[in-house]
Amino acid sequence: MHKVNPNQIGTNHALTKLRDVMLYDTTVQPMQPQPQKPTPMQQKSIQQQKSMLMQPQKSIQQKPQTNENVFRPALNQDPLFWCLYVMMNGTFKYEQLANRFTAEQDGKRDQIIELRDKGKSLKQTTGLKFAASTIEGDIMSQRISLHAFQVLVHLNSLNAVVVNPVNRVCAEFISDAVSDKPVYIIERTDKQMTMTQATDLAAIREANYRIENPQKPIKSASAYTVAELTEMCHQLKIQLKPKMKKQELYDSVAKQLVL
Repeated sequence: MHKVNPNQIGTNHALTKLRDVMLYDTTVQPMQPQPQKPTPMQQKSIQQQKSMLMQPQKSIQQKPQTNENVFRPALNQDPLFWCLYVMMNGTFKYEQLANRFTAEQDGKRDQIIELRDKGKSLKQTTGLKFAASTIEGDIMSQRISLHAFQVLVHLNSLNAVVVNPVNRVCAEFISDAVSDKPVYIIERTDKQMTMTQATDLAAIREANYRIENPQKPIKSASAYTVAELTEMCHQLKIQLKPKMKKQELYDSVAKQLVL
């Protein structure tokens, strides 16, 4: 029988214990991989991202809202009639019309029927002077006149101010100044017509000379003095020449009193 060397047993036992320590020592950690340095392109991208994060967030710009209070009738139609239509019915109904030609004819006939029914009392309550037959023919024409528009505004108890911003003159057709009914501002020039609801009627009155009677905006020259005509020129912002005669003052005023 082979004898076991006691020294060999001790050595083997020591080696086994050492092996166990090496296998189960939790203090021994695996080596972490070293991070790679970013390339120059990657560094530039990182810097740009940091710069964007540091910048304050810009508010999202909304598209400008269109003003639904503005109405611009087509000048190749009957602009004053369509202004009246929108004053009565609103822009939404106007935009939904399938056939504007038919709607115009029907609307004008309705106004004539209304005028025949209330024309006499309208003259008494407003003091307007008009011949019903003349206004009826005017209404059914291709373009209603300012006089017919004035009559129809009062017939429907509406409020309108017609302004010529170039000449700085206006005419007021106010049939109901007591209630909260809106006042519509109609600006007329040779190239376009615009209608809005008044937000500062006092400013419009201050900036424009008021024509009392659009059918006869100015009296005869003999009805005015030189001082009165001079004052009217100042109100209309007409540039005066030295030593202007009365007739020259009158002609300058009459030329500008056009709506």
